[in-house]
Amino acid sequence: MVRWLGSISWSAGLKYAHVVLLFLITPSVNAHGGIVYIHRVRNSSIDISCESTNKEGKPFAFSLKRRLLQSRRVLYLSDGLLPTINKSEDKGRITVRDELYNHTVHLTISNLQGQDIDVYHCEFYYGSLPEDKNIPGKMEFFIYVEDFSREPLHSCDCLSYLSLLYVISGAACLLGVLVFTLAAAYCCKRPNRRKPQPVVPVYEEMTGVRPAKRKATNSQTDIAKLEEANSSVATLFSKENLYVN
Repeated sequence: MVRWLGSISWSAGLKYAHVVLLFLITPSVNAHGGIVYIHRVRNSSIDISCESTNKEGKPFAFSLKRRLLQSRRVLYLSDGLLPTINKSEDKGRITVRDELYNHTVHLTISNLQGQDIDVYHCEFYYGSLPEDKNIPGKMEFFIYVEDFSREPLHSCDCLSYLSLLYVISGAACLLGVLVFTLAAAYCCKRPNRRKPQPVVPVYEEMTGVRPAKRKATNSQTDIAKLEEANSSVATLFSKENLYVN
């Protein structure tokens, strides 16, 4: 039962890794012109053909490289010589048919394993050393191998690949949440900004001042009337005093 559950989790992990890898290599379609998806099972083989984007001159060398899970050179082929394969586990599994004169190299990779999952790309070398030019191939190859075997980790690093993919996908999710939070905070701040107060027209200010001026004029008139009344009363009293005398 435990082994059965372990195999299910392993296969589910590989399926998840498959989806994440497709997501990661999608931008390369625009950058490199095209990508070929190749799906195989364990111990099967594939045939790929690398064609140079340059048709002028003759390349003096060719190399096959990996670039996603393992950034390294798989093999190097110099014109007229046998190919140099970098890792011992790849020797005996890769067959090369040299057509450098036709700007093309055909390769066969046999006995595929889970550790072969990666994106492969070709490079052609033109000119002469040390001023040679690296020209990429027309296509890239995403090789996905279904490998449900429970081999020791020293012979297959698929678990480390899955861990790396989990970390990358988690970081991408966190980045998305952070961007969403910043965007929401910015949108919430915008409505709270002070709106510019409308300019009061000049005539409204004048009409607002006029009533005050009228009130001041009326008060001055009342004071003048009181003074006149007081002066008339004082005059009347003075006349009465004259008659009494």
